[in-house]
Amino acid sequence: MSFFPHYLQLDSMDCGPSCLRMIAKYYGRSYALQTLRDLSFITREGVSMLGISDAAESIGIHTQGVRITLEQLVNDILLPCILHYNQNHFVVFYKIKGKSSRVQKLLGKANSDSHFSTLNFQFFIADPAGQKYVMDLQLSTIRQVLKMF
Repeated sequence: MSFFPHYLQLDSMDCGPSCLRMIAKYYGRSYALQTLRDLSFITREGVSMLGISDAAESIGIHTQGVRITLEQLVNDILLPCILHYNQNHFVVFYKIKGKSSRVQKLLGKANSDSHFSTLNFQFFIADPAGQKYVMDLQLSTIRQVLKMF
């Protein structure tokens, strides 16, 4: 699929099921949001990571909840993936621009060399509460923003 599908959440608690809907559509499967809400056991407080995982598994998508570093996110994680953002919102991370061995080397050096922490990277995010957007961030800022789990 050459584009990434984007669905808006219908209310403030639908971010998790809406993210799952985007990923399912990316892989060629269409589901009604209500179906995914039901499968994820959504409540008036929203949905848990376990609820999203159970819903994904029930439609045939394998899941794994992990705590990872930025370097692992860039180098090791299959995209698209759902990120638990700021402990209260789910978004889909679907592309990083410039992912190459050069970027990977620079990320590794950034831990020990302050010069590399000023490099800019583009992260492509699909937010069910808004639009798709690109985060142009310096590496030091990305580390602060993407505090997962």
